[in-house]
Amino acid sequence: MEDTDKELMEAVQRDVPGAFETFVRRFQRRFFRIAMRYLREHEAALDAVQEAFVKIHQARDRWEPRAQPFTWAYRIVANHCIDLLRKQGKAPTESLDDEEGSASRVLEDPKAENPEEALSLQELGTALRRALGRLPAPQREMLELRYFEDLSLQEIAELKMLPLGTVKSTLHRATRSLKLHFEGTEGPFA
Repeated sequence: MEDTDKELMEAVQRDVPGAFETFVRRFQRRFFRIAMRYLREHEAALDAVQEAFVKIHQARDRWEPRAQPFTWAYRIVANHCIDLLRKQGKAPTESLDDEEGSASRVLEDPKAENPEEALSLQELGTALRRALGRLPAPQREMLELRYFEDLSLQEIAELKMLPLGTVKSTLHRATRSLKLHFEGTEGPFA
């Protein structure tokens, strides 16, 4: 039986042999996607994740059981990426691209054998990526955390240090904006 994230993090804190390696395996792909959204370069993201894991290990005693391990570590990864961008003189922004190419992969159906259907899904993915890119950064980030990282509303609230109501209203505004955009009324995109 697999440990919960909290049980695993408690084992990491106690320096249980193999616990940190398990932690790395459990979260490395998700952290890589986060780093790619910030850094936009494969090698830079790989390096950043490796460096962030070192920081996570060094900070393990500061994790408190009331926090979800992923959200606690997410802040370390994101802050590390932002620090790297600042050192390079770049403004910290997030891209919708990830290691598989783009957020439009969420819409791809691997079972689609019909080339027209596959092309239609690809076009929809591209349109979605463009629409997301036009949203205000807080709305876009909330959507990414909720639907691409599959975080709960409570986890997002903890991660962003916001009231749950703010998370809900921001997600509502974001989804409403996307709906208006795809209905052709444009909403805030006009």
